[in-house]
Amino acid sequence: MKKIIITASLIFFLGFTNALIAHTDTDVSAANFLASKDIINDSRNHIPWYMLGNHITRREMLKVMMNLSEKTFPDRCTGRFQDMRANDWGCKYAEAALANGYITANPNFRPDDLVTQIEALKMIMQAKWIEQQATEDWRLWYVRSAQEENIISEQYLDFNLPALRAWIFTTSARTYDDFQYSEPEYQLTPEEEELFRFLLDL
Repeated sequence: MKKIIITASLIFFLGFTNALIAHTDTDVSAANFLASKDIINDSRNHIPWYMLGNHITRREMLKVMMNLSEKTFPDRCTGRFQDMRANDWGCKYAEAALANGYITANPNFRPDDLVTQIEALKMIMQAKWIEQQATEDWRLWYVRSAQEENIISEQYLDFNLPALRAWIFTTSARTYDDFQYSEPEYQLTPEEEELFRFLLDL
């Protein structure tokens, strides 16, 4: 029994520490900055909950986009999309994005599809009203303009690569003039402190 407890604790411990060290301090600082502006859920006291290493769905990305836009919209769903029920928390964000011309009017929204880096960049820049450059490929519009605005540093984006939450949060934070890197502070919860003490006593 003790072996099972130890194994389970180690799995949790490794997952917890990986969540902390897998990303740069800038990623965490960006997430905390967005949380302070109510763009994303506030997990400043529990950083792993940001899930920085996860991909992001269209449902989640539209919430980020509409909060970045600072537009007001009704807190309700009218059933505009066939694949989003009225009780879906993401429905109001999708319908607000449609009403503001950010997405096209299709019967289905595909809320669980993953968002690529270029799709996320387009949504971020649309929300912040950052002008695109005229190029033959619309994707290059956003990449070149984002580079000029110092929003991204990449010379090339894999247009088919699903975007990580860390990348989206950092890119979004860089659209704000008052975003500054700061050393993130993380405090363990009482449960996490107890787990660490338990592991140290093994």
